[in-house]
Amino acid sequence: MPKSKAENHKEAIMSAVEDETESEAIAAAAKAAQQIRVAERIVRPEDLSTRVEKALEGPGERFHMKFDDGSDLYLSTTGGILTATVSK
Repeated sequence: MPKSKAENHKEAIMSAVEDETESEAIAAAAKAAQQIRVAERIVRPEDLSTRVEKALEGPGERFHMKFDDGSDLYLSTTGGILTATVSK
């Protein structure tokens, strides 16, 4: 079974964390997403990487990206740690 778009982007983002290039991977996922939400507010794709970086430095936040294949990618920041989960 092929991986969902959300799963592919999750893997790219988490791999990029090791190289400290997650901003680029997050930006690519944001551009591919149909919709991005932060605390029920819709966010523009070009703003997502900056918001994630700020959330990593602050109290944390949860980000939701919805893709056209019906998959969802959730990014969470807590205590300076980025986690990603997928649902289909």
